[in-house]
Amino acid sequence: MSKLLNQIDQIELRIKALMDENRRLQMEAVDRQKVIDSLEKEIEEAQETIRSGAESMIALKTANAMLGSDDYKTKTKLKINALVKEIDQCIAQLA
Repeated sequence: MSKLLNQIDQIELRIKALMDENRRLQMEAVDRQKVIDSLEKEIEEAQETIRSGAESMIALKTANAMLGSDDYKTKTKLKINALVKEIDQCIAQLA
């Protein structure tokens, strides 16, 4: 009988240890999820900064081309032509 009680006590101790380990792992998982969320937010901010920088770069290239740079003149002319066509289409729709 005492052997059986010892085994039950050992099982109880193991269960308590497992429950403690489970709680610890759950807390660790929550902490890691917070880190993941924070890093995802940083990634989104970095991507927005990249997009903003790319838009600025395009605007600067266009301005540079308008100032007489031959590097981007063709692209600028094509873009202006596309804008003129779009304006013409809008005028046609209004008429």
